[in-house]
Amino acid sequence: MKFTIPAPALADAASFAAKGINPRPANPILSGLLIEAAAGMLRMSGFDYDKSARTQVAADVEADGNVLLPGKMFVDIIRKFGKKTVTVEVEGPAATLTAGSAEFRVSTMPAADFPTMPALPQSSGTIDGDVLADAIGQIIGAASTDATVAALTGVKIMSDGSNLVLLATDKYRLAEVVIPWSPTGSDIEALVRGSWLADMGKNLAGETQVLSDGAVFGLRTGNRATTTLEMADDYPKIRGLFPDSTLNHLTVDRAELADVISRVSLVAETNEAIRISASDDLLTVEAGRGEGATGRETIPCELSGEDIEVQFSPLYLGWSLAVTPSERVTLGFQQQMNRPALIEGHDGLKHLVMPRLAK
Repeated sequence: MKFTIPAPALADAASFAAKGINPRPANPILSGLLIEAAAGMLRMSGFDYDKSARTQVAADVEADGNVLLPGKMFVDIIRKFGKKTVTVEVEGPAATLTAGSAEFRVSTMPAADFPTMPALPQSSGTIDGDVLADAIGQIIGAASTDATVAALTGVKIMSDGSNLVLLATDKYRLAEVVIPWSPTGSDIEALVRGSWLADMGKNLAGETQVLSDGAVFGLRTGNRATTTLEMADDYPKIRGLFPDSTLNHLTVDRAELADVISRVSLVAETNEAIRISASDDLLTVEAGRGEGATGRETIPCELSGEDIEVQFSPLYLGWSLAVTPSERVTLGFQQQMNRPALIEGHDGLKHLVMPRLAK
């Protein structure tokens, strides 16, 4: 087996395929990156039973064949070759990587022991990859990282006619985003790991196929495809928690409020809430109490309904403001200020943030 390819193209393809590799696999064979060379093309695959990633890239293939190489080591070496051209030649138990005067010898792994890659599920529809990537970024921060409640570490993805809905929650904040897509197959209702979705969202662009068969979920863009096993956990029905309307709401410049929260929260103790009040079209943010450090800042707002007094975690409210892609946001409140605040500022995107009860 022998092929030659520009290092940037090889590094790009290998880095994507390596996303299917578990950094701490139970079986050492799953740390390998499978490379198959034939007919002027390389197919590169990574797989750990739970997830897979595969791609193809053009190369000058002098001799067909396949090889399983230590994934992390191979990717790290290729990345260091810069813009050089790389030749990879496999003879016996080793692969030789040559780029200019640089030469590396890497031991191969037994390719026959590598598990068969799963077939890709059928496409259920197509979506703009850039739109999907943006949507993932707008809700993924609300997914829990606490593995003791496994379901909440996932993101619920489901089709609703010509829309695709993504939901995430960690019990303290809820996020929903609705984006357009073009369904071509069966309806989707899948729960996928938030960490996988966040990682895959970084590689989406252009027309993307959404793949699902009820057990495996995947995304395919051009010559790249990735899959993950769907989570079997029951996900809470959080869509019904978003109110259809609110009695009191204030609208404010998103970036200005985010800056104020960032400044004022500097004097807040760890896990301490910030206090927000609104009256006469002025919004005041405060933190700190008593003889300790305190902060206070006021900015203009548009207030509709009764005056507002509420406390929030600066982390959760700041996150919502940071990922909402609009100049102005509206915070909606029910008459009982201990109810979650509805934050809207962009079509199709909604956040619910739980207030902090006053001490």
